[in-house]
Amino acid sequence: NEGCLGGGGIDGEVNRRGGDTLQAARFALPVLESGRRCLTGDAKITVAGDLPCSKVIHAVGPMFGCDSSVADFADDLELLEGAYKNAMERARENELKSVGFWFCILSAGIFRGGCPLKVVIRKGLETIAKNTYLGLETVVFCGFTSQEQAELPDIAASLA
Repeated sequence: NEGCLGGGGIDGEVNRRGGDTLQAARFALPVLESGRRCLTGDAKITVAGDLPCSKVIHAVGPMFGCDSSVADFADDLELLEGAYKNAMERARENELKSVGFWFCILSAGIFRGGCPLKVVIRKGLETIAKNTYLGLETVVFCGFTSQEQAELPDIAASLA
């Protein structure tokens, strides 16, 4: 969500569970244009508020088009790569030892459009792997839906 104020779904739930401190931190992010605080493909970091972590990284993945050809998703996949890369960069800048993509895989739900789930997951895992850094001990990449959970093992194994 480019506004970073918590919408529906996972983003809204993170915002609610983070409480007033997280909401205030999100609201304090500079407004770039038209109410946007984080453009698609970018990531910002704030305190976590009441969540059981020190920071929250707000990464904005793309809303994929509805075409069925993977080639048609090149621009969206580039934005998705940027969102993961920038999330990892915020983690590195803040010397985080652990990063969790706990709640959902970026752009894997309703924003995936016609892009195959395997392609979205692979792009996320590849980008995270390319952007690890000295001092990073743990990255958790969590499949939220049963479909994501079914795809993850084969994709992860193919990247090893």
